[in-house]
Amino acid sequence: MALWVIFTVLTVVVLVWVMHPVIWPSKDLVEEQAFERAVYRDQLQELERDAERGIINEKEKESALNEVSRRLLGVQASKGSLENLPSSTTATSVVAVISVVAITGFTGLVYNKLGNPKMPDQPQDVRIENAAKNGDMAAMIVQVQRYLRKNPTDLKGWRVLAPALRRAERFNEAGEAYAKIMQLDKPTAPVLVDYAESLLLGNQGLPNEKVRKALKAALELDKTHAKGRFYWAMALQQDGFPQKALKEWRTLLDQNPKNLELQMAVQRQIASLKDQVKGNEAAKIPALDKDQRDAAAGMSPKERQAMIASMVERLATRLKEDGSDLGGWQRLIRARMVLGQKDAAVAALKTAKDNFKNNEQALARLAQLSSELGL
Repeated sequence: MALWVIFTVLTVVVLVWVMHPVIWPSKDLVEEQAFERAVYRDQLQELERDAERGIINEKEKESALNEVSRRLLGVQASKGSLENLPSSTTATSVVAVISVVAITGFTGLVYNKLGNPKMPDQPQDVRIENAAKNGDMAAMIVQVQRYLRKNPTDLKGWRVLAPALRRAERFNEAGEAYAKIMQLDKPTAPVLVDYAESLLLGNQGLPNEKVRKALKAALELDKTHAKGRFYWAMALQQDGFPQKALKEWRTLLDQNPKNLELQMAVQRQIASLKDQVKGNEAAKIPALDKDQRDAAAGMSPKERQAMIASMVERLATRLKEDGSDLGGWQRLIRARMVLGQKDAAVAALKTAKDNFKNNEQALARLAQLSSELGL
C-alpha cells in the first residue's frame, strides 16, 4: 500500500510541475505586459526630450511617436483580455486537474494490470544465456567476467566462461579459466583435454609440458577419450616419437570404428608418418597398399636399411623446402643417428636451430634432443 502511495504522490508532483504554466499563467502575463507599457511610456517621454534638445527634427519625432504609440496601443488592447483571464484560468485549471487525475489513474490501472514491483531482477545466468542466444559472444564474456570478479568461486560461471573464451579464440585466457575449474572441482577427462587444447592452440600448436601432463592425466581417467588420444598422438609425433604416435593412432582407429570423420583424420596422420618410422614398421602403415606391404615384408635386412635411408633422404629434402616442421627435424636427427650418420645429424641439428632461432620453446626441445643423443 505504501508503495502505491509513493507512486501516486510522485506522479502528481511531476504532472503538476509540468502543467503549472497552464494552471497559473496570469501573474507572469500581467507582469510582462506592465513592464512593456512602462518601457513604451519611457520611450515616448524620451522622444519628447530629444525633440526639445534638437537631437531629432519634427518629422523624425512624429514618425517615432507613431511607432511607439502603435506598440503601446497593442499592449493596452491585450490588457483588456487579461481582465477576463481569471475566469478562463479557472476553467483551464479545472481541465488541468482533471487531466492529472485521469493520467494518474490510467497509468495506475495499466501498471496494476501489467506491472509487478516485487518482481526480482533477472538472474545473472539468464542474462548470460540470453546474450549467448543473441550471438553476442563478446557481451556474454564481459558479463561473465564481471560476475566472476565478484564471485570468483562460482564453478558454474567458470564453466560458462572457459568454452566461450575458446570459441572467441582467446586461447590463453581459456586455459586459465579451465585451470580455475580444476582448482574448484575434481579434474575430469573432458576438462583436462579442453585445458590442453587451449594451451596447445595458444602456443601455435606446439605442445609444452603442461599440455603433455594434462593429456596424459586425461587418458588415465578415460582411455577412450578420442580427442585426448588424438592430441596425445600428435604431441608424440611432434616430439619425434613416430612409433609411439603410430601406436596411438591405431588405438584410436580401433576405439572408434564407426566415426568416419575421425577415421579419415587419423588415416591422414598415419599417412604423414610413412617417411618417419624405421625398419619394417613402415610395412604396417595402413596408408600403404597391399603390394607395397608385401614387398617391404619380403626385404632382406640390407634392403630394409636401404629403404630407411631412402625415406630419410626424402624427409631431408622435404625439410629443405619447408623447414618449419619441428617434429620433422627431430625425426631426421634421430634417423641420422640410427643410420650411424652422426655428422649429418649434427648438421641437421644446426640447421634446425637456425630455423627456430626466434622460438625459445623449439630451441629448448632441440637442446633436449641433442642431450639425449649425445650430440
